[in-house]
Amino acid sequence: MHVLIVEDDVALATNIGEYLEQQGDQPDFASDGAIGLQLCKINAYDAVILDLRMPRIDGISFCGRLREKMHSSLPVLILTARDTVEDRIEGFEAGADDYLCKPFSLRELYLRLQAIVRRGRQAGHVDRLAAGIVEIEVHQRIVRCGDQVVDLTPIVFQMLEMLVREYPGVVTRTQFEREIWNDEPPESDAALRGHVHRLRELLRQAAGAQVIRTIHGVGYQIVDPR
Repeated sequence: MHVLIVEDDVALATNIGEYLEQQGDQPDFASDGAIGLQLCKINAYDAVILDLRMPRIDGISFCGRLREKMHSSLPVLILTARDTVEDRIEGFEAGADDYLCKPFSLRELYLRLQAIVRRGRQAGHVDRLAAGIVEIEVHQRIVRCGDQVVDLTPIVFQMLEMLVREYPGVVTRTQFEREIWNDEPPESDAALRGHVHRLRELLRQAAGAQVIRTIHGVGYQIVDPR
């Protein structure tokens, strides 16, 4: 997952970010709500972890602008020390998907994060994704690379969707294995390498250039050949 952490407490943000990285995910950071909104405009995130008490633009205003002005249904998990019923209602009415009170367990945070991302994908929060010259219409399973439509098998499509969602970040082998084989990958990595090779060649043929880069010892990422 590509997750934006909007939190002005540097120590807490770093702690959450390190935990996400340990799970194979990619965190980005914003120290206030204004920076967070700017990042949401230019990057494709799977979810936002949002503190309520933020400089410049607070968490409630952040949610309101995200939903009403940017027309985004990006999943948002609010973190706050305010735990009254009224506070929670205010957060949900602003457009939050879940609410977690401080102090909290990082494990619980991660499970809640996975849940809102999963619900968002099932509900179709994001139907059109783009990374460089690659575009995906998720529900229709249509892939375009430049001006070409590319036909993919279900597994290869799933891999490409993961790469596009992480763009410009890297999808690790562990992430692929977790999503595709539910943490029970084949004994050798030949199957994974075969799917990646197939995807790489199909996109190369459509683009006339390499679109997928191997980061040796880490994983794979989409690059923009333009």
